[in-house]
Amino acid sequence: MGELETVTNSDPAPPGESKRAVPSAPAPDPSGLPGSVLLPIVAVAGAGTMVVELGAVRLIAPWFGASSAVWTNVIGVVLAALALGYALGARLALGPRPVARLGQTLVVGGAIALALPRVARPVAEAFMPETVPLHGAADALVWGSLAASVLLFLPAAAALGAAGPLAVEALQRARGGSAGAAGGRVLAVSTLGSLAGTFGTTHVLVPSLGTTGAFTGAALVLLACGALLLVRSAAGTAASLVPPLLVPALAWTLGPPPARPAADGETVLAEIDSALQHIRVVETGEGAERVRTLRVNESLDSFQSIWTPEVGLLPPGHYYNHFALPYAWATRERKAPPEAWRALIVGLGAGTTVRVLEGVVDGATELATVGVELDPEVVSLAREFFGLALGGTDGRTAVGGLDGRAALRFTRGAFDQIVVDAYANNMEIPAHVVTVEAFAEMRERLNEDGWIAVNVGGFGPEDPVLRAVAASLATAFWDDGGASAARVPFSRNWVLFARRGGRVPEPGTRAFGSRGARLVGGTAELVRPLELDGAWAHFAPGDGTALTDDRSPTEVLQERSVERATERLRRLEAVARTVSALDASAPGSKATSAGERSARARLAESDYAGALEAAAEIEDAGARATLRAEIRWRAGLPFEALAGLLQDPEALAGRVPGLRLLADLASSVGAGALASAAVERLHACVEHGVDSGTLESAAWWRDEVTRLETAATDGGGTARALAAAIRRARGVVGVGALVLAVLCVALARQTPRAGAA
Repeated sequence: MGELETVTNSDPAPPGESKRAVPSAPAPDPSGLPGSVLLPIVAVAGAGTMVVELGAVRLIAPWFGASSAVWTNVIGVVLAALALGYALGARLALGPRPVARLGQTLVVGGAIALALPRVARPVAEAFMPETVPLHGAADALVWGSLAASVLLFLPAAAALGAAGPLAVEALQRARGGSAGAAGGRVLAVSTLGSLAGTFGTTHVLVPSLGTTGAFTGAALVLLACGALLLVRSAAGTAASLVPPLLVPALAWTLGPPPARPAADGETVLAEIDSALQHIRVVETGEGAERVRTLRVNESLDSFQSIWTPEVGLLPPGHYYNHFALPYAWATRERKAPPEAWRALIVGLGAGTTVRVLEGVVDGATELATVGVELDPEVVSLAREFFGLALGGTDGRTAVGGLDGRAALRFTRGAFDQIVVDAYANNMEIPAHVVTVEAFAEMRERLNEDGWIAVNVGGFGPEDPVLRAVAASLATAFWDDGGASAARVPFSRNWVLFARRGGRVPEPGTRAFGSRGARLVGGTAELVRPLELDGAWAHFAPGDGTALTDDRSPTEVLQERSVERATERLRRLEAVARTVSALDASAPGSKATSAGERSARARLAESDYAGALEAAAEIEDAGARATLRAEIRWRAGLPFEALAGLLQDPEALAGRVPGLRLLADLASSVGAGALASAAVERLHACVEHGVDSGTLESAAWWRDEVTRLETAATDGGGTARALAAAIRRARGVVGVGALVLAVLCVALARQTPRAGAA
């Protein structure tokens, strides 16, 4: 810095103040670097910062996804790191060789960035327990991604942030003049570099080189720039030799990083980084049992598309099956298959919906589909691995690289059905696709009597996301009677239906497929579970707050949805205790009544509503409640079945069948503490021959249920799983923190105090 000298001011000082010494402009430093060399390097540092920030989410997406929460965590960590780097750079700028310090920080930042693709997997896996299902992993997704981001990205971003103040100091010493002029030049050039890094990372580096290639390329350029500065400014000094010694130690990072291992029984058929996301195609099983899934920034138990060798309906639990119901209902109403069925699929993915429709639509119907997918790479993978046939005379087209709502303005003709399956990052719905205005535009693209089907992830009929999207759809179709919601068995999905020019059929009617009515393509199996309580809901305009283009807080609603589910399932554990099978003749069993025989006969035919009606004729209250719970469970409503058992003490008052069902239900939903307690009571009943005859009053069981629920609630399964993950990661965190601390201390100790220059 320039020395202070007293400058005589011709103007008199204000009363009470004396003339003060002001700093003079520092003299040019002949040993410094010219701006023509320094400023391009500053631009490179700015670009490298954006590669780290934008590539960071891609790097951890296979474990945490790329939801808004993950993006927020990464951006927040990078901003905090930059603030830390600015402060560190300001401290280092007080030393005698700012150019050398700039070179050191670039080498450190480049070396860390070079290592990131190889260390990302062990760090991410340490904070993301694989056994936690999505509905119980909200804490792990949010706090795990934050912890991983701090450990992975804070050191590199902090080092790159320190480059700014050092560059300002070096430029000022080289050119002289004011600090403001030097700072303005550095900020302008750094921002231009960041702009180039932003577009280059998304549109060039990641699509052409992949995430690993993008990090490696940026890191090598940073290392080269840092080495150049060290050679030009401080060649031969001990300080200049310390950072380059990191390069040989990290040379192993130039090789391909270890791929994320597939789970047992899985084969990764393809794994790429597109311009938008990380994509994997995974296969399980062999021969006719093969199943392929498309995972796009997916983590935990989620996937975007699924493929089986045969077209048509998928096994129970897949919401894609319910997209075939509008065709089945239309065929039932017309009493003949329509001559043509034209469907628009917003959110095509790998074409699962197309294959389902192909297997359901009658041969007399000409099926034409138009698929819209945001990522063109997904369409390419769909054709290669998922059997998506396009072109030819089949009337099948797919458009990649186009937003679903924007596509409404470019498609021609009207449709018999519009499917909205626009999901991303495990559970996020694009806000602009589910507003009243969006659904109104879709309604205008439907034929008279045309249908719309919308996939919505939700944890029950009161789920905030489900109610908001359903209210929006009902408002757009208010002239047509609103919207209906069908719960998909064995899943966390609902499918909303609306119809232009008429109401959606209701359960219990022949138009719906009830009362023995036949539906095409095996779809009758889909409607039977929908006749049970809690599996079907109707929404009229005004039922809930509708989303609009002006206000569509889907991200907030999705957070509330997960929070509600997590709170509801806080007691659930990842793995429930296995329940031993018991012989039907165990103590406590009752002779089978005529009503039970009739109910089980209908249950064997998947006639769930009929089975419930027959079960109502069973005289024994405990047997009746137990069988009704079993019917709901078989229909894919385990939570309703469990709630029914807990609300009916007579079903559980020492009865082996009821206790066994309680244990099985608790296990199926992951309520490990409740399952364990039920199993203990079950074995006690069997061992001591306890049956309902020895427990005349249900008061004992009411107390027992309260105790079991308390034990389950106190379980805190998700919190324990996260704590275990943090314990496993403690060693990794400690090593990372130690390395960062050593680097900061080493740089700080080489820097003299202010004024030493």
